[in-house]
Amino acid sequence: MYDQAAKLRASIQRKSLARTVAIASGKGGVGKSNVALNFSLALGKLGKSVLLIDLDLGMGNIEILLGTSAKRSFVEMIENRLRIEEIAETGPDGLHFIAAGAAMDEFFRMDRAGVAHFQQEFERAQRLYDFVILDMGAGLTEESAGFILAADESIIITTTEPTSMMDAYALIKHIKNRNADLPMYLLVNRAMDKREGRDTAARMKEVVQTFLQAEIVLLGILPEDKQIPKSVKMQEPFINQKESKAGAIIKQLAASYLKPEQETTAKVKTSFIGRLKDIWMGGGGANGKNTRFGR
Repeated sequence: MYDQAAKLRASIQRKSLARTVAIASGKGGVGKSNVALNFSLALGKLGKSVLLIDLDLGMGNIEILLGTSAKRSFVEMIENRLRIEEIAETGPDGLHFIAAGAAMDEFFRMDRAGVAHFQQEFERAQRLYDFVILDMGAGLTEESAGFILAADESIIITTTEPTSMMDAYALIKHIKNRNADLPMYLLVNRAMDKREGRDTAARMKEVVQTFLQAEIVLLGILPEDKQIPKSVKMQEPFINQKESKAGAIIKQLAASYLKPEQETTAKVKTSFIGRLKDIWMGGGGANGKNTRFGR
């Protein structure tokens, strides 16, 4: 703990802010948290410092996927005025992660002092890491929408199933209607083959372009991989399984994501916390409506 705290404090002078990336899905059961975890590890293997925050509050499973039990949680940081160093756990390959804890509505009952502490610690996190990855709960609520809208960019996970695609589109539509400029990536998970994955991506991009007049960039396609259920049972990330096809591909996707031309997609005018403040003060988003759909 003390070594980790010293290391984090030593990097506090970082000048550039971390890129905040929200990973979301329109429905549960599409492998979102597993993708978030392994994508974070892939970025780490490329030399990036990454903090993964499980924001599926009340139903988070990053701990389960890693086969560990976190001592602290995101909600405890707020309630007990803890610092990032005190709650960030160390996972494989130096990944830092923060467990979810209680339900999102409990988080949003913060008093002013709690809000101020959250803002302070998140701003510190943005100077401690290269990336802050937010593993959002499946579906969309007015609470989670604020985090997605405030992120530098988002990655939407879908499978090739029609219901998954419809729910992903509903999420994209809601977010794009409130912030058309938010960069969004699409990741197709569990494709039986490349053709099925490309067809799914093409249909999603066409629908988004036709009905929303918006663009969504294909991040990549992960195949159906028999090693993934095994890795989940063993509680070990699939990226570290030598025979995992998805593990090899997610490394390639992370490398492509870090190409110089991709670096320019992130917002630079304001910080995540600055945008989140604007959203909260505006009543939950550009249209000020309270919206819930999916789970």
